[in-house]
Amino acid sequence: MDRQQHLTGHPAADLLCTQRQSLAAWYAEPATARELSGLQQAAEAGLRVRLCRGRSSFRPQLLQLVCQHLNGSDIEPGYRRLLATLRDAYDMALLELVYGQLLISRKLQTATAHLESGFLQAARYLDSADYFRLVRRHELLGYLVLSENPAGPQPLDALLSEAAVIRRLRANDRRHYVNAHHDTVG
Repeated sequence: MDRQQHLTGHPAADLLCTQRQSLAAWYAEPATARELSGLQQAAEAGLRVRLCRGRSSFRPQLLQLVCQHLNGSDIEPGYRRLLATLRDAYDMALLELVYGQLLISRKLQTATAHLESGFLQAARYLDSADYFRLVRRHELLGYLVLSENPAGPQPLDALLSEAAVIRRLRANDRRHYVNAHHDTVG
């Protein structure tokens, strides 16, 4: 576990680690009030340090976006602001994946486009295990019923469980279909 994550107890704290962030990680877990407070403090401290040293402030700002989401705030303006400050393709992939995760954790329709875009951009950076982990995760999440109205944030395990049930139900519908129209289709 990264030192930052240990301090806050939330996986999104890894956005401040000194190494490149995993593009296959899940950063959109709901947070307790204590975890959220720790994340906000870590993001502010990380932002101050990077600005004082003349370094990129992308990662602390991305963590602030996650914090805004966890607070229930509108995150689209922050996403647009981060889009305008991107420096490389890796950060673009990370932004799209994290933003897509934040949206899908609330079952919002626009999530799928961001997850797909992020995956396409991330593919060249992923090792085979992470590549297939994302493929399987995004394929399963594709079964969720998404809406224009946000639901409460859900943890990844709950989203995957719900999607797996929907997939099984849809598979059962196809297997038990009885064709009552033999006269028109044979």
